[in-house]
Amino acid sequence: MANLTAAANPELVLEMEAMERTTPAHCDEWNRRHQQLLDNDKFLHEQMKNVFVDNAGAHNSIYRGKNLTNVYSIDEICKRISSGTFEDLYVGDYFDVSITTSLGGAETVRLILAGFDLYWNNGDTALTKHHAIVVPRDCFKTKAKMNDSNVTTGGYAGSKMHTTVLPIYEAALKNVLNNHIIAYRGLLTTSVSETGNSNAGAGYTGYANNWEWKDTKLRLMSEIQVYGSNVFSSSFYDTGEANIQFPLFRLAPDLKVAGLGHNGSRMWYWLSAVVSAAAFAICVSYGYSNNLAAAGDGGVRPHFCIG
Repeated sequence: MANLTAAANPELVLEMEAMERTTPAHCDEWNRRHQQLLDNDKFLHEQMKNVFVDNAGAHNSIYRGKNLTNVYSIDEICKRISSGTFEDLYVGDYFDVSITTSLGGAETVRLILAGFDLYWNNGDTALTKHHAIVVPRDCFKTKAKMNDSNVTTGGYAGSKMHTTVLPIYEAALKNVLNNHIIAYRGLLTTSVSETGNSNAGAGYTGYANNWEWKDTKLRLMSEIQVYGSNVFSSSFYDTGEANIQFPLFRLAPDLKVAGLGHNGSRMWYWLSAVVSAAAFAICVSYGYSNNLAAAGDGGVRPHFCIG
């Protein structure tokens, strides 16, 4: 059986001869029209390639929101990421995984692509692996504290959330994602002055006063990564290299609001910024910025890199 082949240099033709009752019932009549459709498809495809390049910058500019769960395996997704083309992957695309932890048992987690190569060349040791930032659509189903008491001693890096809670989820995700989580160097707060005014504003005392580069996988988001600006962050130490808003929240700001567990009711969740000697920043379930004492039970919604 012969195949039709698109012309070498096709032109876009927007009219097609209509078939009538008197048109001969012959394959040539069909093939002539099919050839025109084939040539038009090739023309449009080539025009698309001329204006759109498969790279991080281009793919960070388009929100799609496609369900990839039954389209590509995690290995196939990460192959497209690690090549640096991010072919057929766009901001908002998502896939579901099932994890089991000692904190919440079995649960479904919907993972959304929040941006591409946002940490490229960052860190005291530069990250030179192509990557996608992944954020759970909702918080994990089990609430957690930043610390057991209302203190921020040790900053974010010393918090119970970072040292105890997130590593449990990291191990579970590492297993279902076939070890595709990428470590990078993050600049995390390590100490807090209990006296002095916080940049959070009047009435807030205590501020982050030091940081350190650390190997990082799962990590809570900064205020800038969610909102695009600092609101309650106590000092510049709270931001570090986490100083770019994720394209996900720039292109689809409604997604900053999350539920408790997959498709759960709206829930506030912790952010990484120290606010005072007693509190960390949060994103409230209604979508506005606030803070809460460190021993409060809040939602856990970290980000991490895959590739």
